[in-house]
Amino acid sequence: MFWMLIIQISSCASNEFQCTNGQCINIEWRCDGTKDCTDDSDELNCPPPSCSSQEFRCVTSGECISLGFVCDGEEDCVDGSDEQRTCGGRTCNPDQFTCQEGQCIPSKYRCDHVTDCVDNSDERNCDYPQCTQKTCANGACYNNSQHCNGLQDCRDGSDETNCTTEHCPLHQFECANGFCIPIPFVCDHWNDCGDDSDEQGCEYQSCSGNQFTCSSGRCIPQNWVCDKFNDCGDFSDERGCDSDSRDCYPGEWGCPGSTACIPFNQVCDGQPDCPGGTDETNTTAEQTCGLDRCSALSCEYLCHPSPQGGACYCPEGFIVANDSRSCEDYNDCEIWGICDQLCEDRPGTHHCSCADGYFLEQGHLCKANVSGTSTSDQRFL
Repeated sequence: MFWMLIIQISSCASNEFQCTNGQCINIEWRCDGTKDCTDDSDELNCPPPSCSSQEFRCVTSGECISLGFVCDGEEDCVDGSDEQRTCGGRTCNPDQFTCQEGQCIPSKYRCDHVTDCVDNSDERNCDYPQCTQKTCANGACYNNSQHCNGLQDCRDGSDETNCTTEHCPLHQFECANGFCIPIPFVCDHWNDCGDDSDEQGCEYQSCSGNQFTCSSGRCIPQNWVCDKFNDCGDFSDERGCDSDSRDCYPGEWGCPGSTACIPFNQVCDGQPDCPGGTDETNTTAEQTCGLDRCSALSCEYLCHPSPQGGACYCPEGFIVANDSRSCEDYNDCEIWGICDQLCEDRPGTHHCSCADGYFLEQGHLCKANVSGTSTSDQRFL
């Protein structure tokens, strides 16, 4: 076993860097800002990159960006530090330290042995304490209990190197059962750990107006609703989608499992109008008339009770779009018999007209002009 270990350790070529776990990577990847070793050891104890006088160094990543990107209203650094300076006379927050050149950094970064201000003012005139327990590679202090606990307590990650106990990499979350998952998976309304420990103690934000709220609380785009794909994971975005009102005229509701359409005011009125009574409560099929889904649907116009817990409907001349919530103009001219001869669709309405030799009557009927004079009727329906 010892001989095999020696072979593994000495297997890296001269143009390669050996990770702490023995992995070999291109030596040019060492301290390039990207963690290439599976144990992240290629980015430990790296000197901060030197930026030119025409560049700004991001606080967390150390990346150099053009000074022209600073205070331009757009975050170019991953941590947004290029927009946290005294931009346009804006001062730093009370929980931030103001660097001599105006940059804002978290107050806890002051005198922590890591240069965060581009002018190094956060590490000047510091009274660094003597470490009584453990010392980070950069000189900062941490406690014995923080050594190899799976959490990065030293900003250079040195408290989690050379550990005999297996822990998740620094960019992953360790579940209570020991599984490792990516950090973005934490508090995303999914039980990624299997023991739900990644969803404990979460403060979930409410969904925005253009999003659909799944039964679990997860937010998805509204246009993912009723697209025949389980985006929520619990099928709550696909419930009540059997009614295809897009095949019906404005003001009508499509009967589930049928091509029949009925007026919206006949849905959930206590009288079965659809084949099989699918427009009313059916306890056997677990369909109950109500408005439970309305808050999640965020209907653009109004929500009507339906056996699926609510359905959006639109004003006259409009139908519900594919996203099941917004309204789009319906081509009235597709309605059979709406005009005798010529029809022009207009937003929310239409206009009928007649060919030469006919005149318009009652807004949609064309009568032969037996007198030989041309009459034009501009009335609208």
